[in-house]
Amino acid sequence: MSSAVDRLDSSQERDDYWNAYYADSGVGRPLPSQFAAFVAGELDGPARIIEFGSGSGRDTLFFAAHGHDVTGVDASKAAVEACTAQAAELGLDVEFLAATIDQDGLAAQLRMSPGSSVVYARFFVHAITDEEQTAFLDLAAALTSPGDRLAVEYRTVRDSSGAKVTGSHFRRFVDPTSFNAEAVLHGFDVTYAVEGFGFAKYRQDDAYVARALFARR
Repeated sequence: MSSAVDRLDSSQERDDYWNAYYADSGVGRPLPSQFAAFVAGELDGPARIIEFGSGSGRDTLFFAAHGHDVTGVDASKAAVEACTAQAAELGLDVEFLAATIDQDGLAAQLRMSPGSSVVYARFFVHAITDEEQTAFLDLAAALTSPGDRLAVEYRTVRDSSGAKVTGSHFRRFVDPTSFNAEAVLHGFDVTYAVEGFGFAKYRQDDAYVARALFARR
């Protein structure tokens, strides 16, 4: 399912790492990712969007500013606190929730709207374990109804040897064929899938990524 892992140790070590990372770096209102702009262009109108691995909130805030009903979920309490404050400062009605992907009762805390909802995850899939990936897809299936969408972008196995600006980040490298097959088993059909360079370039780090859209059947 994935290749070698970069410093992917215990869940507590990862939680500590991300809390320290967001506490040190701060959270502002950066430009949205290319993927967020792409997904926004695929939506017919206002949608209910839940972003997993919301991090700095760049995409969550972007979606909210464009009229979508958005919740950002991240395991880092530091990131959630900073994003909540930033949303209030900007006058955006956005909920940020601190939770792990396999947290008991998480699905019950997240409201979705059948037929007009999106589960969104950019650079999240490669930051979790194989087991957490299955938990993510379990949760996406539990939250969605026929017609709802799943949108993901992540580093693939072909990216393992490339330069990394954030070299200390926890990451694994995912096989898109395996991910898509697992998503299909969870009730999602692939409606768009592409791989390559140029989709998520950041300074000298031109990540080789996969981006895909799925429809809940």
